[in-house]
Amino acid sequence: MLFASKEQLKGRTFNCEQCVKATKKIRRCLEDREDFTSDDGSNFPIRILEGGELYGFCPGKATRDLQVYEQFKQLIICAETGTMLFDGGLLNQPEWFIESLSWFLRKYDMLKFTSKAEMILGKDNGSNRRPISKN
Repeated sequence: MLFASKEQLKGRTFNCEQCVKATKKIRRCLEDREDFTSDDGSNFPIRILEGGELYGFCPGKATRDLQVYEQFKQLIICAETGTMLFDGGLLNQPEWFIESLSWFLRKYDMLKFTSKAEMILGKDNGSNRRPISKN
């Protein structure tokens, strides 16, 4: 959601404070589950962006869990500054941090790159592609 533009979200919001009661009911936001499937409703799994990852819960739920949100902010700060959470090297870090960092850095870097590329080049919808010439 960090890099999603309003155009990509197409009017949808994943901010719990802005979400209307009817949408919260459909997304089953108040239920303490994160494993909803298509058997639980036609809107599951939820995809924030076209072609993006699928979620078995409303992604807005992540912002309500203070511990998860704090860890997310710590990972962003570490990614941006190139520092670790605690003094020392990788082996001096908590296991949860190493595990999270291992996938987060790649994902965060790609999202940042894609976001900047789209700002400069525009979003590729496939209509501007030219066939490859065999000459």
